[in-house]
Amino acid sequence: MQFDIPAAVDTSAGGWLRLRYQMALCRSAARPVIRFDLGGEEIQVAMGAGLFGAGEWVGPIPLLARNVRIALPPGLPATGFSLTSCEVLSFPKVLALAGRRSVLRTIAAAGLRLLGRRADAVGLLEETLNATPMSRYHEWRTGTERPLDPQGLDASGEGLREGPHLRVLIGAEGGRGREMLAATLASLRRQPYANWSLFVVGDAVSQAGDPPWTCIEGSDSAARLWAGLESTDLVLPILAGDTVPDFALATLAGFALSHPGASLFYADEDSVTTSGRFVAPELKPDWSPILQNARAYVGRAVYFRRHGLEGEGVLSAADFMRPLTWNGFFARERGPVGHIRRVLLTKRVEAWRPDEAVTAIPARTPVAEQQSTATLIVPTRDHANLLAVCLASLGKTSPDDFELVIVDNGSEQPAALELLEQFRKKPNVRVLDAPGPFNFASLCNRGAALAHGSVLVFLNNDTEVFQPEWLSRLVRWAVQPDVGAVGPKLVYGSGRVQHAGLVLSLGGYAAHIDAGAPPADEGYLGRLVAPHEVSAVTGACLAVEKEKFDAVGGFDAKKYPIELGDVDLCLRLAERGWKSVFTPEAVLIHRESASRGKTAAKRYAWERRHFQSDWKDVLADDPYFHPALSLAALRTSLDR
Repeated sequence: MQFDIPAAVDTSAGGWLRLRYQMALCRSAARPVIRFDLGGEEIQVAMGAGLFGAGEWVGPIPLLARNVRIALPPGLPATGFSLTSCEVLSFPKVLALAGRRSVLRTIAAAGLRLLGRRADAVGLLEETLNATPMSRYHEWRTGTERPLDPQGLDASGEGLREGPHLRVLIGAEGGRGREMLAATLASLRRQPYANWSLFVVGDAVSQAGDPPWTCIEGSDSAARLWAGLESTDLVLPILAGDTVPDFALATLAGFALSHPGASLFYADEDSVTTSGRFVAPELKPDWSPILQNARAYVGRAVYFRRHGLEGEGVLSAADFMRPLTWNGFFARERGPVGHIRRVLLTKRVEAWRPDEAVTAIPARTPVAEQQSTATLIVPTRDHANLLAVCLASLGKTSPDDFELVIVDNGSEQPAALELLEQFRKKPNVRVLDAPGPFNFASLCNRGAALAHGSVLVFLNNDTEVFQPEWLSRLVRWAVQPDVGAVGPKLVYGSGRVQHAGLVLSLGGYAAHIDAGAPPADEGYLGRLVAPHEVSAVTGACLAVEKEKFDAVGGFDAKKYPIELGDVDLCLRLAERGWKSVFTPEAVLIHRESASRGKTAAKRYAWERRHFQSDWKDVLADDPYFHPALSLAALRTSLDR
């Protein structure tokens, strides 16, 4: 479903576009997309998902844009989206708007423009206008909330009549007082979805005005909990003091109806302090079993179908109040696991510090070691200083039973030629001469064609190894049956993060999330210290089984000779059922410039046109990056 921006808005002369919109709350959140028609070419930009009902996007209009459309995410009807305002802004108005958010950034952007660095100025303004730091979550949430509209935008959620029965199970034990229970009951009382019942675990006494409930405790609690539930009905465990938004039950019921094959569900959550400040948003990726095993990220906003609990033995009501029980269910998943991209649970906390981790890291079950041979493929041309460091550092690798293929793209500098000649004489090393125009994808493919190893590791000549186990840690992931490409954590010489996985549409196409993070930073939801699924990893150090690489035809040397070929490879692997994995257990130094800026846009325009055309339907929805997170900032931020 898509519709045109009002014809009265002239976008043909450039400028900036400011859109304000509202989206249905009783559905899992997803990004709408702006599509600029340039006449024979289309540029698309993903917007924020309007997590609490309202959203805003501000960005530059490409010159000669003939038409502008908004494409709604799949499954969202036109009645679930409302464009509330649309205006074209001049550059001075953009500066004034950005100045309200950050005076220093706005001054810096104006200075960049005066220096002729227009692309860098635009990038800085886009980040300023479309990214909010996590520390300002309270202001972001309260500024984008709108009331539930059962007769308008949210009519489809309220109108569910045949949805599953929802059994809400409140834990009121352990000193959780009457005041905390009252807050939970008040939030349940506001639900327009009527097909639910309430059970309370504990000795709380019902009072006038409370929703009717059944109090259960003791040895017969399991039988009483399940009484009257059909196999597709759901159980919602929450604690006294937790609250749910007005749309929570309708959203859950609608999602369960549209995902009949899933027996386990989880949603996003946040917390509120006793002073009423919202903190610690947990905006989660779609189902990521590797991350769950490492981080237990599903949290407390969890839901279970009755039939999904069959075979689990006798479970008392109290069992559902223990997160370890929930984590056990997810570890033994049977079929799809559903993620509802919406904050459906707010936890009450006495206080909160910004440096507190969202969730604790439990003991990890490592992937079993595998006996597999590896071929390292290093494309290079000249730059003997970089190549010498890279090749010398490989000597630290243990075990050292790998094969090395150096693909030389016509080096001419004497130092480089001398270094290559030295390595031609070493055992398990081959130097392939491949002169001609630089085509990174082709060089990698030619090296892979010579490989004897079962696992290929593509390695830039500006990387440096310092961990003996780096290679074995990549290989043990790469040989897993459902894994395609694997990437390590790459850091600059300073220790700051250079690569921790790529996010689709970040920066317009795909970019490294949390690039520049300090060495000790654990990252959002612990992603910098826990292995997890990602949409793509960088080709600067990428491991993949040769059989899988060959099955998808390797790198596409025609469409992506230099940039975005690694992302394209990962997406084609994913089409075949092989996911990409980032693992921080392997760390290398990458000496790429820490600030490439926006100048790459013109240099790699060929690749970028192909990328948007080939993956148009995929780019707007990275399953491992929540649609309420910003695509305008490299550090994880809130959208707008």
